[in-house]
Amino acid sequence: MVFVGPSGCGKTTSLRMINRMVDPTEGRILLDDRDIRQADPAKLRRGIGYVIQHAGLFPHRTIEDNIATVPLLIGWGRQKARQRAHELMDLVSLDPAMARRYPHQLSGGQQQRVGVARALAADPPVLLMDEPFSAVDAIVRASLQDELLHIQEHLHKTIVLVTHDLEEAIKVGDRVALFRPGGTLAQVDVPDRLLAAPSDDYVAGFLGFDRGIRRLSFFPASALNLETDTVVPDRTTVAEARRVAKDSGQPWLLVTDTERLPRGWISTAVLEELPAAATLSQAPLSGYGHTFRVASDSLRAALDATVLSATSRAVGVADDGRVVGVTSYDRLRTAIHAAVASAPQETTAQETTAQGTTAQGTTARESTAQDGMSAS
Repeated sequence: MVFVGPSGCGKTTSLRMINRMVDPTEGRILLDDRDIRQADPAKLRRGIGYVIQHAGLFPHRTIEDNIATVPLLIGWGRQKARQRAHELMDLVSLDPAMARRYPHQLSGGQQQRVGVARALAADPPVLLMDEPFSAVDAIVRASLQDELLHIQEHLHKTIVLVTHDLEEAIKVGDRVALFRPGGTLAQVDVPDRLLAAPSDDYVAGFLGFDRGIRRLSFFPASALNLETDTVVPDRTTVAEARRVAKDSGQPWLLVTDTERLPRGWISTAVLEELPAAATLSQAPLSGYGHTFRVASDSLRAALDATVLSATSRAVGVADDGRVVGVTSYDRLRTAIHAAVASAPQETTAQETTAQGTTAQGTTARESTAQDGMSAS
C-alpha cells in the first residue's frame, strides 16, 4: 500500500499511527485482527520495520551493528544478530566488505539500503517506509525501487510506503491511497484502475494529463506484433537488402550481427548509393538507439524507445539481447487499442469512489480502520 498526496495532507501522520508513534484520536488500526492500542508501544515497534528519509543510521556504529540493532534489542546473541546482518546485506545488494565500515563512509544510496536491511533484521511482518528514497538522485532512486520490488518478491511483507512521487507510487504499489489536503482520502485503488478511472476532478488533476502514458506501464510489450521481415544479418548484400526493403515497403532495415545482436539501422536512401555486391557489414549504419525487452518490459517502454529513435522505430530484444523484432507507431497503436479494449472494466469511476475510498468527509484517522489498513 502506498500513501501519496500533496505536502501536509496526513500521509506520514497516518503511517506513524500504525506503530503508535502517533496515537489515533478515533477509529481503530488492526494488526493481525488485533487493535494495536492493546499492545505495548515498545514491543509493537520492535515487531514493525521502519525506514525513514536519510536512513537514520547510528553514526557511531558499524554497518553490521546498525543492521543488528533490533535483533540485539529483542535478545538475540551478537553472533546470531551479525550473521543476520550479513544475510540482509546480501539481500539488499551491499558488498560484504562494507560490514565494518561506518555510515559516513557510504553513499546515500548505500545508506538507504542499510536502512532497509535494518528494518528487516528481526523479520517483521509489517514494514513502514516514510519517503525512503526521496533524498537520493533519480538514478539511485530507480535502482532502490527495483531493489524493493525484488525484496518483496522474496519476502512477501506487508509494506506501507509514503511518497510524494506519483511515479514511485504507480511503480511499487499494489494499491495506492491518494490523499486530499486536510487528511481525507480521495481514492484507494490498484494503480491501473486509479489511472484509468479517477474518481473526480481532484484525482484526475493530481494524476496529471499524461496518466494515459503512465497506464501503458501495465500493458506488456509482449502484446506487440513485431515486424521481423525488415531485420537482416550484416552478411546480406546490398542488392538483397534493396529487395527486402522494396518487398516490405519500409524505409529502414535493422542490421544484426551473426549472433542476431543489433548493429544499427540502414535507410533505403543509403542502400541506393552503395555498390550492389557490397555487404551490410561494410555499410554506414545509424545507431539503433534504446531497445526494450519483449518478455519483461511494458508498452510504455516500447513507446519510449520508439519516440527516442531517429527512425521512429524501436528494437525489441530477448533477455539475452538478441533481436526479436521491430515495432513502429502503427504497431504500437494497434497493441495499445487492443490492450485498452481487453483491460478489465470492473467499476466505473463513481463505483470506485464508493468501493475503494472512504465516504466524503471521512478523515484519514477514520479510514485507517475502514479501508485496508489492517495488515496480515
